[in-house]
Amino acid sequence: MRTFILLLVLLLLASAARGQRKLEMVFAPDGASYAVGGKDAVRRDDQLVIYSPEKYRKDPPNASGVDVYVVGGKVVEIRDRAKAVYLEGKSDPGPIAVGKDGFVLSAHGAARRWVIAHLKVGDAVRISGPVEGAAEVPPAQELPCFPGAYYRKAVSSFDRWTGIIGIIRLGHPQTDPSRLDPKDGQPLDNFSVYMGGRAGEQEIDAGLTWSFSVDENGKRSAVRDAWHPFWRNERWAEAPAQREFYWRPGDVVAMAVLVAGPGKLRLVVADAGPQPKRVFQTEFDARGFQPLIPRQFKRVNAIDQRYNEGKPAQPTEAQVTGAEWLEVYLLRGEGANAARLPMTRARMTDMRCPSPEHVRVTPTDDARGGEKIDIWGKPKG
Repeated sequence: MRTFILLLVLLLLASAARGQRKLEMVFAPDGASYAVGGKDAVRRDDQLVIYSPEKYRKDPPNASGVDVYVVGGKVVEIRDRAKAVYLEGKSDPGPIAVGKDGFVLSAHGAARRWVIAHLKVGDAVRISGPVEGAAEVPPAQELPCFPGAYYRKAVSSFDRWTGIIGIIRLGHPQTDPSRLDPKDGQPLDNFSVYMGGRAGEQEIDAGLTWSFSVDENGKRSAVRDAWHPFWRNERWAEAPAQREFYWRPGDVVAMAVLVAGPGKLRLVVADAGPQPKRVFQTEFDARGFQPLIPRQFKRVNAIDQRYNEGKPAQPTEAQVTGAEWLEVYLLRGEGANAARLPMTRARMTDMRCPSPEHVRVTPTDDARGGEKIDIWGKPKG
């Protein structure tokens, strides 16, 4: 099984290597860092760009960001043009009047929020070269739950991750017969097990959802009875309704979400049992996953609830049990040279939502990111 996943990683990394560049980082005094998105270039969404004084005077960025003037390694002025124009309704204060020395950091979106949170006038600023051997960014100690479902989420830090890959034995869903949608008679609870991540302002989900299957004649099942690939960026999409793209509870599959180029991710789901030729893969738009933007990757087991996203999780007898991540790895670095690092507890934020009593996690092999996961709408004693 480990041989299978290693081969899959090597094959996919070879095709994912294109379009990736080495990171430069800006470091704040508190140790926080943000990737440099370019030098003397057009500043794009969520980017932090470095400008020479000459370029900044001649062709300054627009008013939708914050500019930081650094001379002698220290911040001498911060001008938050976006705040003035878009948040306070004032006139644009214009670009900073810079001298011949130093440089300007100009930040938009997520990068702007990083600047506001971590830099002030007088702070020392350090810019690194390509971070080949830079230490990993540790994960957050805790993160808030997003309401609307019962789930276990293991999520990485924001770092130069380029993907996540793992092997999972699929769980056994059980719906609540008292919770049916009056529109179609189908359960209001559904199930998913997936990967994905976040970069800039974009969140991506991609993996398997509990779905209607089809038989050898293409007839759809009356109830959801199989796991089927899906992905979600700005919209929801799923694999074709073909028999080879459905997996049953207890099946073992390899799953991967990989950076496939600027603004692109690739989802792969492959049989890790007796039918290794059963493989689904697709490449899709992920606009936030641009070169030099720090990325976060995740894996999630969930009881989803129809029409309930962003609302408190509804009481239910639904459950999904018997899922087991046998191995999970984060990929760190560029293309085929990426390091394959086990997603241990030291590399994840452990989220059990909406509260821990709905989720049971049983570690099996922390050195490889292995653990069993059971989730109940009604907590077990």
